[in-house]
Order: sequence, then C-alpha cells, then structure tokens
Amino acid sequence: MSDELHIDLRDLEIDADMPALRRVWREIGWSDSKQTDRAMLDFYAEGETGVALINGEVECAVLAQYGTMRLDHHDLPLCVVSAVTTSRIARGLSLAQKLTARQLVKGQQAGAAVATLGMFDQGFYNKVGFGTGAYTNEFAFDPGLLDVGLKARTPVRLSVEQADQMLGAMVARPRVHGSVVLNLPRTFEAELTMDDNAFGLGYYDGSRLTHFVWMRAKGENGPYQVKWMGYENGDGLLELLALLKSLADQVYSIRMHEPPHVQLQSMLKRPFRSQAIAEKGKFYADQNTYAWYQLRVLDLASCLGALSYSGPDVAFQLRLEDPIDSVLAAEDLAVERAAWRSLSGDWVVTLGRRSTAVSATDAALPTLECTVNSFSRLLWGVASASSLAVSDGLKAPSHLLESLDGVFPAHPNPGWDF
Repeated sequence: MSDELHIDLRDLEIDADMPALRRVWREIGWSDSKQTDRAMLDFYAEGETGVALINGEVECAVLAQYGTMRLDHHDLPLCVVSAVTTSRIARGLSLAQKLTARQLVKGQQAGAAVATLGMFDQGFYNKVGFGTGAYTNEFAFDPGLLDVGLKARTPVRLSVEQADQMLGAMVARPRVHGSVVLNLPRTFEAELTMDDNAFGLGYYDGSRLTHFVWMRAKGENGPYQVKWMGYENGDGLLELLALLKSLADQVYSIRMHEPPHVQLQSMLKRPFRSQAIAEKGKFYADQNTYAWYQLRVLDLASCLGALSYSGPDVAFQLRLEDPIDSVLAAEDLAVERAAWRSLSGDWVVTLGRRSTAVSATDAALPTLECTVNSFSRLLWGVASASSLAVSDGLKAPSHLLESLDGVFPAHPNPGWDF
C-alpha cells in the first residue's frame, strides 16, 4: 500500500459525503446512536461546509453558519465556525486550520462582520485570528436553594415537535452586548434531537410559546442539565427559575449557564455553604467561570461603526497584524487568498459619535500595534487596552491606553450555545 497522501479541499457534497462524515463523528465521540446519525443531515443542511479528503475520503469538515452578534447596541452579521471535526487519521496535517480559514473567507464574502466559534481549547484558533472571548459562569446547584419568591404555574410539556416555537422564544430573548442569535430551524431541531433523555417545559400566551426550558435528565434525582432557556422578558425568566425550583422535591442538582440578564449567585441561598456540603458528591454544587468561545473581526469598518460612544473623540493609528494571512499562503488555498480582504496593515481609527476605520496612515496620530486577535477582544470589551498591553503584547503610548480604557462596552455574553 502506498504511503502517499492525496489531499483535496472542496465544499461538502451532502449526500455523497454523509457516510464518511458520520464515520468521523463516531470516531471523535460526537455520535453514538442512529438518532444522531439521522439528525446530522439537518445539522449540515444550513450553512456552508468545507471538507478535506484524504485519498478520496472525507476526513475533516468545518461548518460555517450565519446569524447576528451584538456589539454595543447594534446587531452585526455573524459567521459562526462550528462542527470542526477531524478523523483519527487526519490529525497533524493542518486540515482543520486550513478549512477554518477557508470558511472565514467565505463568511467575509457573504458579508459577515465578525466570526465566532466554540473552542475545544485555546491556541489552535489563534492562528486564524481568533481571540479568547469573555468569561461566563456555569453553576451546579440544588434547585431548592433558588431564592425566587413567585410560584410557577403548571407548565406544558414540550418535545422536538415544538422546535420551531422554542427557537422563536430563543430569538425573542432581550438582547445584551455580545448576544448571538442563530435563527436556523433545521439546525436547532437537530440539536434538540441529539440530546438523549431530554425534555422541555414551557408556557404559552394563546398560541405563542413565550418562555421555556429544555433539559437533559439523568437518573431519578439528576443531575439535570439546562441546555436551552428562552424567554421574552424578565418575568418569563423568573418563572422559569421558579419552575426549576419546583423540581427540587425529586431533583437534587441542576447544572446551567448563568442567564445573561441576572447574576445567578445572588439568587441562591447560601451558595458557598451548599458547595462545601456537596463537594465531591454525586449531586454536586459548584460555580465555574471560564471562556468557552473565541471571536475575530472580519470587517473592521462595520465593527467600528457599530460602537455607540459619546465621550471625547479618540483618534489613533492602528497597525494590525492578521495571522490568517500566513495560513492562506498555503498552495491549496490560492483561490481563498485572492478573495480575502486582509485586515493587516495601517488604519486610521476615530472613536466618537460616529466611529470609523479607514485604511490610511497619519504620522501625527499616536500608534496602537496589535494582532486582529487582540483588537477583536478590545472592541467587544473582553479586556481593556491596558490589560491587553500586559497579556497580549498590545503596544501603545500610556496616554492612548488610558483614553481607550473607558471606550468599549464590557462583559459580552453570547447567551447561545454554538
């Protein structure tokens, strides 16, 4: 048998490639059931997927899907890089990296101003310009300790058959800085289908589902895991928390991400005491804070234009370095390299009531030097300019750092699993 590898990159041909893609999902542990295998058809039906073939067989795939992400008070076109899958024999060949770069080029061409992805770990996606997103909180708690005064009404059972209504409730959630919306009906239904032993509970106003929770159950007493929580306003969120509390007679532990609109720790009775008691137990109680996603700018002018800054104008020379340029230098990405509008180079940035970024130079302005990774973190307020000067190698005069520290909105929260 020849050791020579023939590698080709192309778009997914869903019918012909699905058997090989299902094999890859099985190999990496994403699928262990025919139910998930079937749902994959819907999952890959929305968006654009690039695949890498080794000797004629799909061994790596990267899906790009489209939605919106809020910067300050404006929703920007978003490209989400999802379902990055690499088989056992395709590791170490930079295929996922190349395909990710390929899908980012397609996203930029489609008009996306920003891209995000859920990361398996830090480091890999930095090579294509992604910077680490903001921290989010994940809690595990005894639902009986929720300090919610109201009593929840009797909910309605929900199943995958109500997927469209649940997606509608997710889309209707009140938006905050950094929030993401992916209005993809087939993908959402596929994700519900992939959840084993899952169920939903919700509330209607007439024929409209106004708020709901979708959970994965485990055993008689849990722990339960909240996968999706949709609501139109704060009253709906409070009733959902009251609903979780009502399960406490039988369920001893629930795990969930903190909703973007509340500080969940403040709504728990004696959280530190309960965590100490439950430590290392089956029905654990804890709080973890971590960044699970990354983001990067694709269209600098559009992102700057979304800022609502009312302070004194700040102008500076921005000198950007975009790591994706090196990845796109690969011989088999020549088409993508020609189509890519690189962010590397000099930009004159003005922050004010109308913020702008123009490809130009102005020697009279103070200069800020950084990577696209770092500037993306700065724009979304993941970290301040002074902090990024310490952690990310951002360079600027101290007076410019001080001016920038108060400009960008902080604490972005996607509120959507991708």
